[in-house]
Amino acid sequence: MNLSLIYITLLTISLLVPVEKKVIVKPDELKNWIDYLASDEMRGRRNGSPEMVKAANWLTEKFQEFGLKPVLNNGTFQQEYSFTSRQRDVNERNVIGMIKGNDPKLKDQYIVLSAHFDHVGVRKGTEADSIYNGADDNAAGTCTLLGIAKTIKDAGLKPGRSIIFAAFSGEESGMRGSRFFVANSPFPVKNIYADINFEMTGHSEFFGKKRYYMTGCKISNLDDLIGSYNRESEWKLIDTIPIANFLFSASDNIAFSRISTADNVSQGIPSGTFATATTPDYLHKPGDEGKLFDYNNMAELVRYFSDLIIWLSENKTDIQFTDPSYTRLKQATLLP
Repeated sequence: MNLSLIYITLLTISLLVPVEKKVIVKPDELKNWIDYLASDEMRGRRNGSPEMVKAANWLTEKFQEFGLKPVLNNGTFQQEYSFTSRQRDVNERNVIGMIKGNDPKLKDQYIVLSAHFDHVGVRKGTEADSIYNGADDNAAGTCTLLGIAKTIKDAGLKPGRSIIFAAFSGEESGMRGSRFFVANSPFPVKNIYADINFEMTGHSEFFGKKRYYMTGCKISNLDDLIGSYNRESEWKLIDTIPIANFLFSASDNIAFSRISTADNVSQGIPSGTFATATTPDYLHKPGDEGKLFDYNNMAELVRYFSDLIIWLSENKTDIQFTDPSYTRLKQATLLP
């Protein structure tokens, strides 16, 4: 028996099998966060409500706890703005933080991780429950952001590019918060490598465990780049969902990819929204509650994306649009 050959064979196999990284943010911790953001006390987090102020302040505390630094010109985490909706003046705020990159050649480029934390509030109707808690849409995406921030801090991970954590308000009112951020960015928007946006990450029953999809797979090479990472991972990106390209324009990622348009060509930054559900029955209904979540899958998703983001932050591959109706921003000239 050739023991040396057996050892080499076993070593080779071990190198080919992805090593499962330790989950930093436990399922119970994610559940506690979701239970707060999507509680009846938060009354559906309608834009302009006192509950949205409470949510923004809570997120600010979490950003500070997880080691994020202010990046806004005013030296704070909250970016205030206002808009008019249905003859109602709405005052809102985004919550923005940063982990500075460590690569001298890449640290002035940015990966934006985004998720919206608003929902649609309280709607009286025929249902006994009138509070639209918005657990999956989008307390889940927001808490995915928090989980990634905590994982990077507690695991001692060091990104190459700088990472922006952006919790947006105003999504349910027409991507108001993300559009305001892009138009008032504290750094050149052209320096953004990509926007990774999170929506509806709490369920696993639609596509199975360790499965997710990305909107806009046919619009840029971002999905191909992630696919190359996934060759060594149990997690898989499903790129065969027909509605995914339509949903590309339905969340905050579009604020980055469609900054301006001329001659039917949109200028912007490659982006995608990452989710584990498409248009489920509970969407914008009182039944969207955290008690239905697969928190074990969500905890593993947070760890997976934490490592993926670090890998992307060090990657030297250009992310470009592949759809000719989009082109990467060449200069920081933004719509107001």
